[in-house]
Amino acid sequence: MNDPTPASDDAATAQPLPYTEAEIETMASEDASAGRFLTKMLVITFCYTIIVGAYVIYWSLQS
Repeated sequence: MNDPTPASDDAATAQPLPYTEAEIETMASEDASAGRFLTKMLVITFCYTIIVGAYVIYWSLQS
């Protein structure tokens, strides 16, 4: 069941973080790198789709 006494803010802030500051900085850096990679991959895929679509339209109009 639910505990009738709400947790205090002091109890929540007293718990240590599961990661060190260095690990958090490393994860943030890796997340940013992964975000840039995914963005580039999506842009390249979008451009490829536009180019191939334009070629297919051109090809189908020539027949």
